[in-house]
Amino acid sequence: MIDYETIARNNHRSGMNCAMAVYDALGTNNTGKTSAPSPRGNGGYCGAVLAAEQTIREMGGTDADIKEFERRFIASYGHLKCADLRGFMSGKCNDYVGSAAAIVGQMGILPD
Repeated sequence: MIDYETIARNNHRSGMNCAMAVYDALGTNNTGKTSAPSPRGNGGYCGAVLAAEQTIREMGGTDADIKEFERRFIASYGHLKCADLRGFMSGKCNDYVGSAAAIVGQMGILPD
């Protein structure tokens, strides 16, 4: 099984922004891969969240899958928007990156 969380965290530590770190980590087997979303796009959402949701869609996920991802992420951090997350746990972007990638990996949407 691919450790998406570790890959995403390492990507982020090596200088990738949050969205690119998650999108690259989850894109290993994504044949529909395009390009990473912009951080804080779509109404200020966290780039890690946007990248995870884009990957879910590109892998054939449904709106219900997106809602499930959001439910799990909110259960951990309480928010989806960058400004709220950074105010909530300033400096914890690497945690958001790792968690977003891990959640998608656990959802069974990505092939092993």
